[in-house]
Amino acid sequence: MMPATPATPRWFTIVTILLCTPLLMLPWLLDAPCARQNGVSLWIKLYPAYVAVAAWLAWQCYPQRHALAWVLLILMAMSHCAIWILAFNGLQ
Repeated sequence: MMPATPATPRWFTIVTILLCTPLLMLPWLLDAPCARQNGVSLWIKLYPAYVAVAAWLAWQCYPQRHALAWVLLILMAMSHCAIWILAFNGLQ
């Protein structure tokens, strides 16, 4: 029988939720100047799913693999910046 894994700490859960809050600005992201370009609109549509999956995977893997969870959260934070830059600058 496998030993039970420890639960994810509450502080990490709070950090993960806080890093998901930029999704609340999705209506403004959809109104960005370049948001209606063909390639940009696809990335903006995939963005909420990516953030949700990355947050869930980081939360799930934290008890056993701390470094991987932090890497996922850092990549999520970088994707927030990248999607906003893409929405305002578009594909050149």
